[in-house]
Amino acid sequence: MIFELSKSGNPLFREIHPLLAGLLRTIVEDPWERYPEGSTRLLPPPGDNEEICLDWQDHVQPDLRRHFDSERTAVERDLEAMKQGNGKKTPFTLEIPRQNVDAWLVTLNVIRLALSTEFQLGETELNGLRTSDSPLDLTTARGLALVQVNLFAFMQECIISSMDGYVDDTEMG
Repeated sequence: MIFELSKSGNPLFREIHPLLAGLLRTIVEDPWERYPEGSTRLLPPPGDNEEICLDWQDHVQPDLRRHFDSERTAVERDLEAMKQGNGKKTPFTLEIPRQNVDAWLVTLNVIRLALSTEFQLGETELNGLRTSDSPLDLTTARGLALVQVNLFAFMQECIISSMDGYVDDTEMG
């Protein structure tokens, strides 16, 4: 996968292998449904006080979930526009409109957190450190989750680095 800015200044991923394109499409799945254990980290209770926790569940969590769902919807539209070359095994190209960059960063981060928690991925694994007794096993859901977390981190890093020097016109007075 190659990252660059498009002629219009949008983040652009090209030469995306079909396997990676398939993994990328999973980011629009609802993490609360797909990763029930992992999603507990996304909206943790604000302490031990039962009254505050109930208020949090009633008033704050639903708004945060709606916000995240709207961000995922923007990402889903961008993924639907992802283009594939001629043939089933040809690479894909994904251009992310600048106005959707925040939606992508939020969505990628939420899914990374949910996956890391769901599959109990530790710092050693997330930093790519391997020992002979813990090889990367892509035949397991945990191994595949590690690949996804790293893919999504790479994409976040590319998107963030592309924002250096970019000033949104709506932020200028």
